[in-house]
Amino acid sequence: MAYDDATLTTREKKAAKNQTDISSQNVRDVQNQLKRQLANYDFADAQNRALADTQLKQISRKNSADRFEAQRALRDSALGLLGSMGSAMNGSTTGNFMNMLRSRNDSDNNTFWAQLQENQDQVENAYNDSLNQNNVARRDAMQSAEKAIRDITSDWRANMNNINPNLFPGNKASIGDNAKLKPGTAWKPKNVPRNDAQISGYVIPDNRGVGGRPIGGTNPAQSMNVGAARNRVRGGEDSAVGGDYFSRMMNRFNGR
Repeated sequence: MAYDDATLTTREKKAAKNQTDISSQNVRDVQNQLKRQLANYDFADAQNRALADTQLKQISRKNSADRFEAQRALRDSALGLLGSMGSAMNGSTTGNFMNMLRSRNDSDNNTFWAQLQENQDQVENAYNDSLNQNNVARRDAMQSAEKAIRDITSDWRANMNNINPNLFPGNKASIGDNAKLKPGTAWKPKNVPRNDAQISGYVIPDNRGVGGRPIGGTNPAQSMNVGAARNRVRGGEDSAVGGDYFSRMMNRFNGR
């Protein structure tokens, strides 16, 4: 018989080639489907990132508006208190008043920075949650594609055996011994690394100094660690023409 002497008929060779072509195309279809699935997850991640970035900007605008209103409320309170202080402004009460404003301003800063940090954390957490879900979905898609390719490869091996046992591919791991059609081409977990949650850093404002150079100091615009130059009352002790008592007192308090 033809099977016994390993002789293949022209019909069997043609059938084997057709079967290999069909199975190869089936694998390519699975690979193409996987490629598009992964692209869809990339598309979703990009949209979610854009949404998160927009939300962060919206949160910053809202926080800035709230902080402005708090500053204006503090100003109005200060003006009301100043109107009732009268001559007490010429003594140590001025220093106490400035310390009170400074303490209240620090407290407000802490409140609004903490709220901004919390809101930003919520946005980032939501984004990371969606990213984690998409990463799991990516791995599921790769796993399913790998299984589909293995099934197609098994069917191809069985069909080749049915055409002629002498066509059985043996231990060949891919259709037609084509490395590009191996099941491993679908399962690449290294392309989807873990996205472990991390504690975000503190919100740090741009603290580069603005305004003029402080008396006896370096230009604040050259350092992130030096805030804006403290207010100086013209005509104070740093003036070449001297200054009145109140101006000198205010500048001493501001120099603390």
